[in-house]
Order: sequence, then C-alpha cells, then structure tokens
Amino acid sequence: LLFGLSLEDDFEGSTAFNIRTRLTTVGINERGAEWRNDLQLGTNPLLASELYQPVATGSRWFVAPRLEWSKSNLNTFVMQNEVAKLRISELEGGVDFGRQLGYSGELRLGVYRGAGETEVKVGDPTLPTADFDTGGLFAGFRLDTLDNAYFPRHGLLADLRWNGLREDLGADAEYNTFEADIASTWSHGRSSIQVGASYATTTDPASGLQDLFPLGGFLRLSGLERGAISGPHAALARVVYYRRFGNSDGAIFDTPLYLGASVEAGNVWQSRSDISFSSALVNGSIFAGLDTIIGPVYLAAGFAEGGKSNYYLFIGAPPR
Repeated sequence: LLFGLSLEDDFEGSTAFNIRTRLTTVGINERGAEWRNDLQLGTNPLLASELYQPVATGSRWFVAPRLEWSKSNLNTFVMQNEVAKLRISELEGGVDFGRQLGYSGELRLGVYRGAGETEVKVGDPTLPTADFDTGGLFAGFRLDTLDNAYFPRHGLLADLRWNGLREDLGADAEYNTFEADIASTWSHGRSSIQVGASYATTTDPASGLQDLFPLGGFLRLSGLERGAISGPHAALARVVYYRRFGNSDGAIFDTPLYLGASVEAGNVWQSRSDISFSSALVNGSIFAGLDTIIGPVYLAAGFAEGGKSNYYLFIGAPPR
C-alpha cells in the first residue's frame, strides 16, 4: 500500500492538489496474478484497476484486463493565445497481452474502448460541450534498468507507444499517435546527471482534444503549470543534475538529501513542419529531495521565460 501527495502553485491563482494511493495485491492465485488499484482525489481525480495474470505458473507471457476513469484539465489555444481551460472526463477499458523481457523490459499489445466528455472550465461559457468516443489498438515497449526509481545513479528508462484509433473499434475517427520518452543517468562520486528527451506526434492534427499532448509541470517545462500548453505535436529535451549530501552507510535512519537543478527546452506545435529549435521554450528548475522510508519528498521551484514560475511539493513519486 503506497501513498502520495502533490501540490503545485504558481502564486498567480493557479493551484493543483492531489492525494493518491496505490494498493497492489500479489499472489492472488497459483499462477502469480497481481491486482493493482489506483485512487487519486483532487484536481485530477483518477480511479484505475488492472489485473496482471500470467498465462501459466512462471510464464513471462501475461494478460492484463484494465479499467480507468479520470478527469484532467487542458488549455486550448487560437493563434498561440489561450482561449479556454477545458475539463476532460474519460472512461476507458481494455485488455492487454504482453511478455516480460527479462527483469527490466516489457512488451504489450492491446485493444481498448472508451468514451468521454469535454466541458468549459474557464472561458466563454457558450462554448459547446462535446462528447467523444475512442477505441483502437496499441503497442508499447518499456525498458527500465535504473538502480533507483526516484534518485537513480545509473541506468536507462525508455517508453515507446503506438496508438491506432479505429472506427471499427468505436473511435470517432481513424488516426495514429506515437509517443517516445527516453532518459539515461550517469554518476561520478556523489554527483549524478540525467539526459532525457520526449517526442509525441499524431498523423491527424485535427484529432480530438483528448489526444493532444500537454507540456508543463515538474521537469516538463517546470516554470509552467501542468498541462499549460498542448498540441498535436510535442517535443522536450532536459538535462538534470543532482548531488547527494549526507551519510551513505545504508542505516535504516539514513535519509540522504539531494540538491539539484534542471534545464529544459521544448514546445508544442500545430504542424510538424513548425517544429524548430528556435521556437523551443527554455525552462529550468531547482529542487531539493529526500529519499525517506515513506518514499521520496521533493520541494522544487520552476522558472520559465517571461518571468513565469511554478512551485512544487511532492510526497511520494512526482506525477509524470
């Protein structure tokens, strides 16, 4: 049973607060099934459940039925000017088929079906509420060789995902999306440096609002609030440095302190041809972190061009 808390505030009237918990039940049956349930309350409520079922005892092949309900905020733009903040509600269910690749990799294929609604939270109240339907196929690959989930000293984390929406499976339109997120960490002495890059794109720039890719939040243009900008194409590069202070003898009450900073550059675009280094937004952050027996604790400040800033408190893993 894990708990987490996050608080984000730009001190200009925009605040996000979430409390979350995860319960994982293991050894449900003789094949080694696991049942994971996530509950999040606050700005972005979430309820998700997944059953991980190996096809046989000791098998690396598995089946994973899942169900998820969520609400999130999304800013919309016209000619780079924000015109409204939307509230997106979505319910999705699916079945994944996959294989574990050793102890650090996983390959998944799946089919899913969902439905949702967008409504105006901030902006012109006469803007219409829109319903949408989703459904399709997806393929995902994940590789995780990090030696620590929160303050790694070495290793690679890679997430690749293709999503194909299909009308035959219930989607309003047919198009594909691609997402990639890769980060590698190296260390020397007490210092660590992480270099990462993310890219997301769609084959249909006029795809639904629910499929736009958002940026903003800690280490994702830290000076902007989470989901502050969004578009059908997004790219981000970041360099993160942190140094460990305190004892390293491994005692039970040893609570190492990490101080660090990041430089991030990225943006979202309406057209793939608009993507360029010159149009990238440069952000940065400074942060302090504690690796405690109840999980990581982060206190961070993010800074963006034009004097914008955002401040963060995380108890438990910071949301991605």
